[in-house]
Amino acid sequence: MEEQQEQQAQQELKALMEELDALVDDGNHSRALELVGSVLQSVGTSELRPQLLARRAGIRLDLDDGEGALEDGREAIARGLATAEVFGVCGWASFHLDKLEKARQYFDRGLKLDGGDSSLLMGRALVLADLDELDLAVADLSRALEEDPDDYHLRGIRGEIFLRMGALKQAKKDLNAAFEADPDDVDVAMNLARYRLLADEADEALAVLADVDGDDLGLEGLLLRSHVRLQTSDVSGARSDAIRASNLFPDEAFAFVQLATVELARGNQTLASKAAERAVLLDPSLSDAYAARATARQLDGDVDGAKEDLERARRAPPELPLFLMGPAATATPPLGAAFDPSNFAEQFGSFFGAGPEGFDPSEAFGKGFEGFGQGPLPGMNPLGMLDQIFDSSGNIRGPLKPIFEMALKNAPKIMETLPPELLGDFDKGELKELDLSDLSPEDMEERMREVYQMLKSGPPESGPPEPGDEGDDE
Repeated sequence: MEEQQEQQAQQELKALMEELDALVDDGNHSRALELVGSVLQSVGTSELRPQLLARRAGIRLDLDDGEGALEDGREAIARGLATAEVFGVCGWASFHLDKLEKARQYFDRGLKLDGGDSSLLMGRALVLADLDELDLAVADLSRALEEDPDDYHLRGIRGEIFLRMGALKQAKKDLNAAFEADPDDVDVAMNLARYRLLADEADEALAVLADVDGDDLGLEGLLLRSHVRLQTSDVSGARSDAIRASNLFPDEAFAFVQLATVELARGNQTLASKAAERAVLLDPSLSDAYAARATARQLDGDVDGAKEDLERARRAPPELPLFLMGPAATATPPLGAAFDPSNFAEQFGSFFGAGPEGFDPSEAFGKGFEGFGQGPLPGMNPLGMLDQIFDSSGNIRGPLKPIFEMALKNAPKIMETLPPELLGDFDKGELKELDLSDLSPEDMEERMREVYQMLKSGPPESGPPEPGDEGDDE
């Protein structure tokens, strides 16, 4: 008789579990919770109770109710249902509640019962990554991939951790594989784009992000794509993403810092100033906001205001680059000129005389300025400046192209601030009539490259004049 009752109870439990699974699969979690709750009230302390508690714990976890899931899971364990699955639910609930050490303990206990469970291995790997035990996290993910080599979600997570470790070769392999398997995975796309930025492959980074819907990207993704577009000289696309970010996230200072940076690249000091002002109002502690506003003020001729903002900007390191690069921020220094708005002010304006009085560019450039203060123009080292603009191949560094174009657009205003000894016989009054519309950035780049190569090669050796040189006006 008792055996028949037990069999009937098990059959009823099985039917109930199937009904709960169907409700969850249909997304009707609230009805599933009501059903299991009503059954729990009727079973009292019977042997069915821990199994029902474990099932409710899983449903609550799906609803992001970490506290409720952990409470049900712990009671199920206390009533004797100490299975790998229940330990996993408790581990994930603890992880979502940011109870990392407790989550690790639950995952450890679950893996002792089932060492090949990929969900448990992934959970513990995420906990270990948050605890900065990256080698152990990679080991768990590798073990999970041995069990399920086609799980590209696991591969994407491992690629992200490799990126944090600076293991770029391994990160590239995992992220490429994960992206090919699921190009709609936004996290994978963003991390692959970050890798390609580190590899100086801005065009390839943009190709990864170009077709992702802006609403899926969120703030971080929109600003990252805006930055990548700025690096590839797609200023219009960069502006579109920055405006969208500022509209979708009007209370986020980072959105307006990026918008100000893009407007600076467009040479629009007025809009750049407005965006930077908004960023300062939203977060008065953000150094990036002051750096962007300093540049706009500098180009507008407000020397005192620019100096004040630069002083504020130097009180803390820039935060936008770290926000954009995420796990790649610690892989290798990723702070290119287009990442940090302070570069507009500190790496360009000051060299042309538009920077705050007393500004020392050696602070921004380091050993590129051993000769600072020497030469015909006090405080200016043209070779040191050009060393920052051109790479070893004689090409303008990718991140600097938008800033270079900004400098070109503002050349007349910049030249007005130059001292007479540098302008020579050039009449400053003629600057208002100066038209650079026929001079493309490519033409200007070529001229600057010629000057750079000449400065790098040093002055020509002295010697007797070549035949035919006498009396040559050239």
